Amino acid sequence: MSVDSRVVVVRVKDGPCPEGAFCVSIGRVVPRRGVEVPDGDYLVVMSPAVADAVDVAALAGRFRCVICVGPSTAARVGKCVVPREYTSYGIAELLKSLAPGRVVVLRSSSGNEVLRSLVPNVVEVAVYDLVIDEERVREVAGILSRAEAVVLTSAKAAEAVAKYVDLSGKTVVAIGRVTSQKLAQLGVLHLVADEATIKSAVEAALRAIG
Repeated sequence: MSVDSRVVVVRVKDGPCPEGAFCVSIGRVVPRRGVEVPDGDYLVVMSPAVADAVDVAALAGRFRCVICVGPSTAARVGKCVVPREYTSYGIAELLKSLAPGRVVVLRSSSGNEVLRSLVPNVVEVAVYDLVIDEERVREVAGILSRAEAVVLTSAKAAEAVAKYVDLSGKTVVAIGRVTSQKLAQLGVLHLVADEATIKSAVEAALRAIG
């Protein structure tokens, strides 16, 4: 096995792969057409895929502030504020530090309930769907079974992988708190990346396996 395939990153959609890992995608993004985005004070963009589904720049003028969940999303969107923690929890903390206002969140239909549970006056708009390719998951199961470490980049990816792959005895790394919560529900022992980025998760995996 090559060095790079000791650590396998599982993500739903395609994207950049950090050095030291082998990345596989197990699904695809399906934009929703004709989505109406209401007015508000804060526009929250939860992933780079949002920019493929809607014209964020055209919407930005209707809001006091645009918030991007992390650096990769900010790179796609352009001018926006990024929280210290690149998760829904980080966005919630940032919003609590700002003046009260209506929050409009653009995300996938697979989003979690974190923001709505922690922040008042939140409206979530699903602008795309994440579709898991079950056949693809079965195809990559062999790669995952031979890996020393598996990095899971979302709760949806974690659930799909756990259905087909025995993760016991492997170093499993969750990209952030929401993915960690899903793995805990599934009974999978795991580590959590220091920072909610794939790069940080891969670094954690490499440290763990030496």
